[in-house]
Amino acid sequence: MLTTLLPLLPLLLLPSWALCSQEASDGPWDLHMTQVSYFRNPSQVWHRGNATLGGVLTHVLEGPGYNVSIQQLQPLQEPDTWALTKRYLNRYLEEFVGLVQVVHQERGVTFPLIIRCFLGCELPPEGSEARVFFEVAVNGSSFVNFQPRTASWVAEPHEPSRVVTYTVEQLNKYNRTRYELREFLQDTCVQYVQKHITANNLKGIMGSGRDLCVGWVPGKWVELKDGYLEQQEAQGWRFGTEYMHLM
Repeated sequence: MLTTLLPLLPLLLLPSWALCSQEASDGPWDLHMTQVSYFRNPSQVWHRGNATLGGVLTHVLEGPGYNVSIQQLQPLQEPDTWALTKRYLNRYLEEFVGLVQVVHQERGVTFPLIIRCFLGCELPPEGSEARVFFEVAVNGSSFVNFQPRTASWVAEPHEPSRVVTYTVEQLNKYNRTRYELREFLQDTCVQYVQKHITANNLKGIMGSGRDLCVGWVPGKWVELKDGYLEQQEAQGWRFGTEYMHLM
């Protein structure tokens, strides 16, 4: 189960999550993906995320545990292909929850907690090397990050933790979470951006889906459209104040 933290490799041939949409510019072309998962306890989780390609919001996801809604806001994949991608992404989220449960069983995790994964690639001007990254934060603090040059995971500087040490050791044991991840970030991600970001493509989708955007700021969600917490409480999720304190 620990080897399944990053099944993102075959699953993210299409972007799945990312930061709030921003205005497209003449700067670096990029693909940004973010997943934020709130665990009230080991078995109760709510996922939320989105993706931008060249500053344009393209995908969103949201939902509890095994009933996550995943939407393609731009027609980047044909219906049959997109249906397959959605199945892969749902499988990844199930395995992600499984990993958290295993780490909790092995080393003990204090709940509630919020895990944020931010990854992607940024293409600078011609002739420069692409910047690729995968960063993980827990409860607003940096946790671990991926170093592409050495294809290895390292802990962020903080007090020693049995959970952090155990997680890093496990991530660095497997080719799938090291070399295949680097290949995804440096090759698949970069090639995807080069294929889909052109003047014509961006012109066709600029301005679409911006009302669904969610911004991340220290300590809070900035919800630009719907009442997120109200929605969840209406469905039986009683976050109360603990959720906002963590955010």
